[in-house]
Amino acid sequence: MLLSCHPSSSPVCVQYPPPHPATHIRSPPTWSWFPYSRALPPRPFPPTLGFSLILARDASLSRARMASAAAATDKDFLAKKVVSADGPKGGEVVHDVSLGEWCITRIEPEEESNRRRSVLERIVNVVRVWIRHTMIAEFRMPEAAAAQVEGRIFATGSYRYNVHTSGSDIDMVLIAPSRITREHFFNTLAPRLKGEPWVTDLHCIRESRVPIIAMVCDGIDIDLSFGSIRQDRVPEVITDDLLQGLDEQSVLSCNAVRVAHNIMDLVPNKAVFRQALRFVKAWGKARSIYSNTFGFPSGIGWAILTAFVCQCYPNQNAAGMITRFFRTYHTWFKPNPHETGTENRAIYLTESMRARTHLGRGWDPRESKSDAMALFPVLTPAVPYGNTCYNVTLTNLRQLCDEFQRGHDLLSKDLGMSAAEAEAKFGPFGVWSRVLEPAPFFGKFRHYLHIKVSCSDAEHYQAYADGVESRIRILWAGNASSRGHTLEDYRQLRLHLNPRRFEDPEEVQLRTRLASKASGAAAANHTRGSVGSRTTGQLSDSGSTLRGSPPMKDSPVSLGQTWLTANYFIGMTVDTKVSSAKIDLAPAIRTFHAVVRELRQYREGVTRLPVITVVDMTRIPSFVKEAAGYVEETEVAQEAQAPSEVEEVRNSGNNTAASARTAKRDGTSLAATLSSTTTTTAGDFTGTPASVTDRSVSEAGHSLHDGSAESGAASTIDGHVCKRAREQSGTDGRATVAAKAEESITAVDSGNGATNRTLVAENDDDLEQALGLDF
Repeated sequence: MLLSCHPSSSPVCVQYPPPHPATHIRSPPTWSWFPYSRALPPRPFPPTLGFSLILARDASLSRARMASAAAATDKDFLAKKVVSADGPKGGEVVHDVSLGEWCITRIEPEEESNRRRSVLERIVNVVRVWIRHTMIAEFRMPEAAAAQVEGRIFATGSYRYNVHTSGSDIDMVLIAPSRITREHFFNTLAPRLKGEPWVTDLHCIRESRVPIIAMVCDGIDIDLSFGSIRQDRVPEVITDDLLQGLDEQSVLSCNAVRVAHNIMDLVPNKAVFRQALRFVKAWGKARSIYSNTFGFPSGIGWAILTAFVCQCYPNQNAAGMITRFFRTYHTWFKPNPHETGTENRAIYLTESMRARTHLGRGWDPRESKSDAMALFPVLTPAVPYGNTCYNVTLTNLRQLCDEFQRGHDLLSKDLGMSAAEAEAKFGPFGVWSRVLEPAPFFGKFRHYLHIKVSCSDAEHYQAYADGVESRIRILWAGNASSRGHTLEDYRQLRLHLNPRRFEDPEEVQLRTRLASKASGAAAANHTRGSVGSRTTGQLSDSGSTLRGSPPMKDSPVSLGQTWLTANYFIGMTVDTKVSSAKIDLAPAIRTFHAVVRELRQYREGVTRLPVITVVDMTRIPSFVKEAAGYVEETEVAQEAQAPSEVEEVRNSGNNTAASARTAKRDGTSLAATLSSTTTTTAGDFTGTPASVTDRSVSEAGHSLHDGSAESGAASTIDGHVCKRAREQSGTDGRATVAAKAEESITAVDSGNGATNRTLVAENDDDLEQALGLDF
């Protein structure tokens, strides 16, 4: 049977109450997020709603369901993936109890859970009205016919797997019917959502691999992507044939739904998978290796890695699964595969990592050089297969391997303790608290690469910061035009990435006040019935409007002399024993600036090119240290033991100066190693547009004013930088440096609250969080 009403069957998310059969097609259903589970048995279906009725109602949908069910039952290949069928032993049994207690504390409060459901329902209502209005206004469709056009919203990510925590976002995919395009999505739906009083901080991210609308709805972060299929009604099951002829971005968006479904379908024990995944995601965030934009695995990447271990050890409990997670990957991935000549093997959940498909090119290292050179291949389980960790760089890989090794060492050493001993030594959750300790960053390195991203428009700031962050890995890894001149090419230089964004609390408060005013104005317009005909303020990513769509007015919220700044830090170490060659930051920064200039969010006079400086701990603002939990006394002790030499990098004749602090390490100062330590932006301190000359790091005309006896290496650097500046700038030697003196501090902690709720959701066989909301 396709549908089962037995309480022990797999939980599903269904339409409740079910509509009358005679009115189902004409009346759009109202969806309620009602997860069936063993602890909450479902109300029986009315006798009129059965399998035969579904066949009569929509034969094509039924065929899709049956095909999906037939494919799901063909899992004989999973037996070949089993490495060991043994169950948990010893410490894995003992410490599984404390792991379960930790998982309980990660479940969000009931109030927040209800708020999430409310937000989803409101988004569905807005999208339903938007689709019908678009079909009537754009395509002159009669109202009766427009009512038959339906789309569907699916949840993906942690919310789909039911491992979300308090404060986590919701990843959603809007799959729209034919004739609804991505331009409609950004140019008409975005203003309509922005006009809702419960929506704030809405901005469009078009340049990402999967374009999204990012927004905050009643305090819940929402990332909404878009895909369009060639049907007037979107079915519950997205099959391969529905993706025929779609553009790449629509295929990727639709595949996000299919990937989430297939992952849950291919793991043998869903409850263990959820517990293990919840821990792995928390570990990745605590150790600062959870960020797709910075080149680390995203949520889908960690889910596939966890599911693969679940396939290899199907009878393990959650503690045993986490132990084998680290045991597997600390040897699976090597930090230098290109040097050893042995490429890292791909992780995949399906029977084969290659599949014949007409949906575009899939992952195939035999035909694609980029696939063959992939450092961290983790393949999605939906055709066309793709590497979800395609943006992992060599720097990311080294950091990941270090963390895999650390987790394996800790569990191998401490899992033999008794539960009481581990709790007394490490904290309330024993060895798991030890593994989840945050990664130290500030104070661990002598020097840091500081990236400042500034914008003078409060509404445009978030979009610009996100756009720059999506390209930030080019700073150390380069792109196709780098030609080997990247920071990773210097064998003596080691970078340690920190994906956290730091913001000044005062600037955050200012943005909040401005957003509240904008939201109030939007609510007033909404009350007057202006939503859908005009929008208040400036959408952070405007585009050309379509016929019948509301105009996007350009009215930025100017802050005058105030610049909102996002700060990023990268730890730096130099091993002169490997190589004594000078490190030139200029080519890497020049390439990064060229990419930033091409962003849609980059605007002369409103945004600045990122300011990049090399600093030590004394140049990092105190509020950044406080937000990171850095103890100032440690810094004082470090300074007392290793006094550092300071060299100021100044640009005389400009409004402000960027400074870099260097310290001796292994007998050689960093100033003698780096041939460039700072860069410029596109405007001066007052926001005046810069010259149209394409400036780079060297075009600032840097001069090192050492003022001390240590002028040998510094003078050489000075001459090298100034010579290149003259060659590139020509007669235009004027360049402005917009490096505002004040640094910034960090965002507020997400505040994951602990709760004593029972672990009902963890024990569900299959919580279908994202069967789909149709409208």
